[in-house]
Order: sequence, then structure tokens, then C-alpha cells
Amino acid sequence: MAGEFLVTVGDAAQLPDLLKGEFLKGNRQPRIAMVGRSNVGKSSLINALIGGRLAQVSNEPGKTRKIHFYLWKEAARIIADLPGFGYARTSHDERNRWAEFIRAYLDADENLERAFVLLDSRHGPTELDAEAIKFLSSNAIPVTFIFTKVDSLKTQSERASRRKTASLALRQLGFDPEGAFWVSSRSKEGLHLLIRELGAGRS
Repeated sequence: MAGEFLVTVGDAAQLPDLLKGEFLKGNRQPRIAMVGRSNVGKSSLINALIGGRLAQVSNEPGKTRKIHFYLWKEAARIIADLPGFGYARTSHDERNRWAEFIRAYLDADENLERAFVLLDSRHGPTELDAEAIKFLSSNAIPVTFIFTKVDSLKTQSERASRRKTASLALRQLGFDPEGAFWVSSRSKEGLHLLIRELGAGRS
């Protein structure tokens, strides 16, 4: 059962027409916001989860500058693919505009269930990641941490070292690292655990 593209929003002024109470364009499924730095692998993860190639994958960081909504049918959720943050080549004004846009969406969506915060398994959480995490927490949005590109960690010792470092960083931010997921969109490693967490039917 493949997912379905619903709508793209590029301006906060469009949100009142899109969101009507618990509904998003007539769909009542709870929403999951995908949050992460540019090039952390949000689009690849979305495609891996919904079983299609709806989200555009690019090697160019910062390509997603709008919010794209996808219906994840198996999990009965809607994924909101938010613009990536922290892309150095964008202007300061544009980064601020992105931040205001994301904030407006998070404030407007009454049926936002949680945020998936994507972190690169090879490094981080970075300072920018920490800022995003603190912002979500200050707005009482539940957070699920997903470390992406785990297939890039080639040895068991490298994986163990990264897990230890990342776990310590999450604890310092006030979160329990035991609930984090370590996944690879390429090899599909760890995806079944995340899918099972949301009660989706795929084995």
C-alpha cells in the first residue's frame, strides 16, 4: 500500500485554508513533522517508510523550501516534510523566513502528534540540532529521535562509539536515548522497528 502526496505549502498565509481544526485538506489522520538539518536524509526516509518515491531526493542541500504533506496509509498518519535547517549557503534572511514558516505551521496544526527529529548517525547532535530540539520541547511537541544513514558506520566499534557519544548528548539535552531509532533508508536497517512503533501493518 503506497503512500499518497497530498499538498505543498510555501507560505504561512496558506495555512488557515489548509488546516481546519483536526483536519488537513479533509484528512483527519494525526500528523508527524519531519525535522532535520539539510541533507540529513528526510526525503529518503519518507520514501522508505511510505513505500514509494513521492518525496524528491536531491544531493543538493537545502532543496526543500516548502512543507510537503504525504499520507502514510499503513500507519494512518500524515507526514509533514519540513524545510531543512542550517544550510550555510542560504541567506540569513531566508533562514529566518524558513524558521518563521515552520513555527507558524507547528502552532497552527491542532492534530500534530509528534516530531521525528532526524540526526546524522555519523555526527551530532550539532548545535543547530540542539536548538531545534529545544524549540520543539518549549512548544510541548513530543519528539522521537531518528539517527539516519547508519549504514555509513561500517564497523561495530564505530557504531558502538557513535551510540555512546550520541546517547550522552541526548541525555545532556534532557532526553532518554533509549527511545531513539537508528536506521538506514538505503539498507532498510532499523526501519521495521520504527514502523512497528507506529502500529503500521508492514512486517
